[in-house]
Amino acid sequence: MIINIHKHRFAFALLSIVFFLVSGLLIYKYNTGKTGNTPQSDNVTLVGAFLNWDEVKGDFPKNAEATVIDVDSQLSFRVQRRGGYNHVDVQPLTSADSATMKKIYNGNWTWKRKAVVIKLDNGQMIAASMNGMPHGQGAISGNDFNGHFCIHFKNSKTHGSKKVDMAHQLMIWKAANVLDQQLALLNPQEIVGVFITAIDQKDMKIAAKLIDSTDNIEPLLRSLETIDNIKADKINKVEGNRFRVDLRLVFNNSKNEIRKNIVINTIEKEEYWKIEAQSLTDLLDQNVLTELQPTSVVTMEEDWD
Repeated sequence: MIINIHKHRFAFALLSIVFFLVSGLLIYKYNTGKTGNTPQSDNVTLVGAFLNWDEVKGDFPKNAEATVIDVDSQLSFRVQRRGGYNHVDVQPLTSADSATMKKIYNGNWTWKRKAVVIKLDNGQMIAASMNGMPHGQGAISGNDFNGHFCIHFKNSKTHGSKKVDMAHQLMIWKAANVLDQQLALLNPQEIVGVFITAIDQKDMKIAAKLIDSTDNIEPLLRSLETIDNIKADKINKVEGNRFRVDLRLVFNNSKNEIRKNIVINTIEKEEYWKIEAQSLTDLLDQNVLTELQPTSVVTMEEDWD
């Protein structure tokens, strides 16, 4: 069949205009999606608003209820705020809620932080961090939870030292999907501290972001997972971008705390400072230590409440 182009030239012209308009719209959406202010997805499907504690505390008053959603597992449970002034102290509402919380922590109560999103009853979704340890007082009977636990928000503080807790803040960055942006604001000394914190919280995805290596780092990450607790007492600059770190750490299934003094090298990369993988050898060598003592001597828990 032969199409008479001259006879249908108007239709062809109209189709060409529509084609270019649609193509232009698709290109525009693609480019704005890449360069806009939307945080990097990082495969995160659940994101909470990155709100300061001063903005949150009025919307989550004492005795108010909310839903806690774990970012990693997407499991959720209900809580009630019972107190707290530098952050919120909450309790699970029912025994079923306590069971879900314990499931999030793989069946063991622990001080480890978890990135969570708090859904208030007004529908507001807020980035937060929780610990998984019942402690202190509790007033809800029959919920199988002996005490309360803590939920922190951006720039909230502990009730003991009245300081911002980096482990909680790291999880809040994760819950708000602003981790890369916040890491880009840190100097190399701060990056070392965040890296140690990520290992302590057993978040190897965050730790992996901060390791610079041309080799496969999976074996290194598996080795880092053998550390149960780790704290940096001092991080001092040696020269250039090298830092001497005084550490206390406990390996899995060990009854002893090891004290180490190691040097960690940092490298400036395009996105943010990173840790040179080879400089972590002494960290993992259980023969490199300055002191060995029972773990019962040292408290490696959260600054109370």
